[in-house]
Amino acid sequence: MFIIQNIIKTLSLFIILFLYCFTSNSSETDEDLRILENYLNSINNMSFTFSQVDHKEQKEIGWMQIVKPNKLRIEYKGENDLIILANSNYLVLYKAKDDIITSLSNDGPWNIFTKTNIKVTKDLNNPDANTVVKNLKKTTIDGKKYASYDILIKNIENNFKANILLHASFNPFEIIGWTLFNKNNEIIKIKIIETLGINQKDIRPNIFSLTEKNRKEGDVWQGPFKKRPIIRKPKHRN
Repeated sequence: MFIIQNIIKTLSLFIILFLYCFTSNSSETDEDLRILENYLNSINNMSFTFSQVDHKEQKEIGWMQIVKPNKLRIEYKGENDLIILANSNYLVLYKAKDDIITSLSNDGPWNIFTKTNIKVTKDLNNPDANTVVKNLKKTTIDGKKYASYDILIKNIENNFKANILLHASFNPFEIIGWTLFNKNNEIIKIKIIETLGINQKDIRPNIFSLTEKNRKEGDVWQGPFKKRPIIRKPKHRN
C-alpha cells in the first residue's frame, strides 16, 4: 500500500510538472508567433542580397526586392541570367539571354513576405489564419537566441500547402534566411547577406516589369550587380 501511494504521488507530481511545462512552453510559443506576425506585417518594402545553396551544394549570390502588396523581383550575380518577377496574379520567370518568358501562378512560399495582413497561428483549423506554424525550434549559440519556424501558407485555393522554413534571430528580431522545398522535396537554402537601404521613394516604378524596349535592347537589369546589357543578335529572314 505504501509503495502504491508513493507511485500515485510520483505520477501526480509528474503530471503537474508536465502540465506546467506545457503551459509555459505554449505561452512562450504564442509570444514567438506574435513576434513573427508583427515583424512580417511591419515590412512594407525590403531590398537585400542573399546567398543561395541548392541540394547539390551549388552556391549563387542573388538580390531580392520586395514591395507590398504582392511585388517581388530577384536577380542573380554573374552568368545566371534568370530574372524572377511577381505581381498579384503571376510569377514570371525570364531567361534574359534567350528572351524567354514563362508565367506561372503566383502561389508560392515567398508570399509570406509580400502579402498584407499576415495572420499567424499554430491552429490549422483557425479560419482567420493564413499562416500556420507547424513546428518551432529554438536554440542559443554564443549567447544569441535563434528560432526556426516551420510554416504552411494558405494558397489561392484556400488550402495550407506552400511550405517554408523561416530562420530568425532575436534581440532584435529579424529574419536571417529561409529554406525552401521543391516538388521533389529537395531543399534550397537562402541566407540574407546584407540588407540594402532602399526606401519606397527610391524604388523605380518599372522595377517589377519587363518592357518590350528593354527586352529588345537587352537592358533588363535593375539590381546592384552592375551587369552589362545583353547583346542581341540580329534576326535574319530566309
